[in-house]
Amino acid sequence: MNVSRLLLGLFGIIVAATFYVAASDYPRAAAEMPVIYAVAVALLSLAMVLDEAVFKRRRLAARQAMSASAEPPTRDASPQTTTADDEDAAAPVGGKRWLAVVAIFALAVAYVMSLETLGYVVGTALFMALSLAVLGTVRWPFAVIGSVVLIAVICVVFVWFLGLPIPLLPAFV
Repeated sequence: MNVSRLLLGLFGIIVAATFYVAASDYPRAAAEMPVIYAVAVALLSLAMVLDEAVFKRRRLAARQAMSASAEPPTRDASPQTTTADDEDAAAPVGGKRWLAVVAIFALAVAYVMSLETLGYVVGTALFMALSLAVLGTVRWPFAVIGSVVLIAVICVVFVWFLGLPIPLLPAFV
């Protein structure tokens, strides 16, 4: 179990609860956005906690059961243990992890600064592609599908549902 992901999920739930409680003092119209954010963050954080606490444990047990039944017993003196999930093994380690964190933070700053020039759709697609390339832990077909769905959902919610004036296309178009 990845304890840091579990703690991050719990922290997200606490932050979401704090925003939700703080939004209860706002006027109704002003409280809509913080409540939407709080609910979204709480649901995503809860999913992260459940994934770490329940589902990864089940996947690991199933993987160990399959490997135990598929391989004939050997007389190897060294014990076979699994120390990390496949996803965690592909993650950068040591200084490379911090370099990835700094690179994604710089990309986020550049994304926010260029949002009015590039527009939401182009800027977000570019930011997500570069961030996923820096991480290198997500397969490209999944990344493309997830990015398209996320961009579309955010456009529907913020532009059409809430009517916020977000620049969708680049300023030069």
